[in-house]
Amino acid sequence: MRSFYQYKDKPILFAHRGMNSFAPENTLPAFQLCIENNIPAIELDVHLIKSGELVVIHDFSTKRLTNKDYKIESLTLTEIKQLDVGIHKDEKFKNTRIPTLEEVFQTFSNNLLYDIEIKSNVIKNKELCQKLWQLIRKYKLEFNVIVTSFNPMAIRTFEKISNHSLLEGIIYSKDKSVPFYLRNGLGYKLFQCNIAKPAANLINESTIQNFMEKNIQVLPWCIDDEKTAIELVSKKVFGIITNVPEKLIKTNLFKQ
Repeated sequence: MRSFYQYKDKPILFAHRGMNSFAPENTLPAFQLCIENNIPAIELDVHLIKSGELVVIHDFSTKRLTNKDYKIESLTLTEIKQLDVGIHKDEKFKNTRIPTLEEVFQTFSNNLLYDIEIKSNVIKNKELCQKLWQLIRKYKLEFNVIVTSFNPMAIRTFEKISNHSLLEGIIYSKDKSVPFYLRNGLGYKLFQCNIAKPAANLINESTIQNFMEKNIQVLPWCIDDEKTAIELVSKKVFGIITNVPEKLIKTNLFKQ
């Protein structure tokens, strides 16, 4: 059993989409490897699909993982479960499927901590936020989940639905896909967030200090080298999201 309240003395290590170097990203095998390697937390992405379920996948299209170009939010769960997202990684992962968020919660329960990123083409997406909050409560994971998004309106919607019950945060980067007015973390000013998630190339000492003065925790992504991880841990970040959790967990910088 894990809880965010257990992690006050050391920052938390989050596996970006699970242990994606060894298993297909955002799948049950990738998350299971975290359990087996004492990685305490995972970062994952959720979409609301046509038939009403929340599914775990990063992209808005299935093309990169399946070579079949479908818009994920236009599919039903039956259609999604026909897609193989494992064979592109390795033959041994053939027939690996896109999981629902409920399947993830059923499988791992409170044995993991979760950073759930809301993905949506709808600005507020009240239905997605309602269903996310219902699942978190159903599986009693209020102390195991933080909810984040690039979209501050989605976070504001979730915040109202959940009555400020969870840790919530704004993700930002200077990627061209991010609206220019959200590229420097300005989204946090639109609501009272607890966490800021800057991209690795936007994190520095003054950024961390600025957020901490506002009582906002800092969770940078993706930090994949030990030197940077050591520097950030010394500055008391909330945690680190990485593509190489198997490497950074050996540094003893993080609580297992």
